[in-house]
Amino acid sequence: MKEFIIPFFGLKTGKHEFNFKIDQAFFEAFESNLLEKPNINVMLELEVTPSMLVLNFSAQGTAVFPCDRCGDDFELPLAASERVIVKFGDETYDQTDEIIMLSHETHEIDVSQRIYEMIVLSIPNKRVHESEEDCNQDVLDELDDYESEEETDPRWDALKKLK
Repeated sequence: MKEFIIPFFGLKTGKHEFNFKIDQAFFEAFESNLLEKPNINVMLELEVTPSMLVLNFSAQGTAVFPCDRCGDDFELPLAASERVIVKFGDETYDQTDEIIMLSHETHEIDVSQRIYEMIVLSIPNKRVHESEEDCNQDVLDELDDYESEEETDPRWDALKKLK
């Protein structure tokens, strides 16, 4: 994944833009199957200053997920942004999610891991169709029938009275 390695040595002071197309091959390189049919565009604005680098990532796109409500696949929009500061020095420094410390001898940075983490963290916990009308109505009807047939446990009924 050479396209995600950015050689910053020799870049002029100022802002530089890089665009990346994220697809299934990108996630396969990370041995991940979290996203199906991803189509995500990532824009990186790299600001070079004499003492540090500022990386501003923004991602927009879609991926296919099974709906948590009905089980049918649907295309879910994804969006994310992140800002990372890269400082240079040889002293030990506790790195954080927002600050990376590199030695003065380093001349390039691999942004693939940052992009991967940013996209994965942008996946919502609950993945459902935008409206219930878009869901598979046959499945929802079956679930409603199952819920109405379910007998309640008398122990739970007694606990509900305590509310």
